[in-house]
Amino acid sequence: DKALDRLASMLALFEADSEIEQDLALERVIAYCEREWGGYAAGLDALAQRIEARSDDPVDAAMRSLTLRQEGAEPGAMIQSIRQRLRRERGRLGEREAVIARYGSEEAVIAPTAFESVFIAAAAPLAEEGQAADPFGPLSGWQLAWHDLPDDLRLAVSAAHPLPTTVTAARDECLKWEERLHHLELVFSCSGSGTLATACAARRRLAEDLWRKGLRAASLDDVAARLDYWAKRGGDDGAGYGVLVADLGVVSADLTAHVPAESTKNRARRLKSDHPEWSLAAIGKVLGISRQAVHKHLKGFILPV
Repeated sequence: DKALDRLASMLALFEADSEIEQDLALERVIAYCEREWGGYAAGLDALAQRIEARSDDPVDAAMRSLTLRQEGAEPGAMIQSIRQRLRRERGRLGEREAVIARYGSEEAVIAPTAFESVFIAAAAPLAEEGQAADPFGPLSGWQLAWHDLPDDLRLAVSAAHPLPTTVTAARDECLKWEERLHHLELVFSCSGSGTLATACAARRRLAEDLWRKGLRAASLDDVAARLDYWAKRGGDDGAGYGVLVADLGVVSADLTAHVPAESTKNRARRLKSDHPEWSLAAIGKVLGISRQAVHKHLKGFILPV
């Protein structure tokens, strides 16, 4: 047990701030395991077995023992994982500073933006008695994003600012709300801590409904935006396939309707290319024109070799 206790304390040095110290810690642990258990993997496996035997949390024990055994098979894997985590944390800290600089101050990030204030003001009359000053309070009894929006709240946030009229525009508004939530999370330094005011959450819900299926795609860009939703956010129940099929049908029909009709001259030349043995009269019969007209259309036309 003392040997395993020492091994556990040596592994804790993998969390050192300096990469040089981390590398030295790895060398010491490898040497210690070889001396005590005959190999690095054997020592880590012994520690993993003790964790599994003593832990009251089987899930936590399984994760910790799996990490140790992976380290035994791939020496340095734990340190690489720690370094990646530290790099993400440092990057997040730099991103937080950039967001605060963009808004001007921490308080400005937390305060409603001008865009948010439009919806907060529009929906204020729907607040419950005594909660009009709380932008995060219920509006017409609505507060949970997965519940259906009341009609009066839907109308209020729709009228406050024009709703997107294309799938692409709906996506862009949703991404704007997601970016805003990300900024709030950075300031609060906790994933999932960002929260939109109730009126803004309602508006985001409307925009997301339009992005998901509420608007029919009118262009290939719209189809790409719709596909982006269902690929990343739509779940795996297959509902998105029906929406995408309908979108593709509409866009395909629209594109077909705008394809310029083939001219009689081009049709005559295409028929002659496809059927070089056909006479002028035969081509004219297909096109519904005289052989003289066919002759005029084919004047100067050379059959491809």
